[in-house]
Amino acid sequence: MAKNVTLYIGNTAPNYAKFRFTDSREWEGVRSQIITAMNEGRGTIEINRKGNKVVYVYSPFLPVSWVETGA
Repeated sequence: MAKNVTLYIGNTAPNYAKFRFTDSREWEGVRSQIITAMNEGRGTIEINRKGNKVVYVYSPFLPVSWVETGA
């Protein structure tokens, strides 16, 4: 599992949301939501950020990508 993950949700820069994960358990929880939503073609992705919960509604038109480093 990667030690450092940067997640991008949305259009290209600067119109995307950027999240960083250093906790592998936290990242695996978000990653599994993303994979499930992608496989089903729809769903929600919930991310805890600074005590708040950010929720994205996934569709095939919502670009989602990530970069894993430090395996």
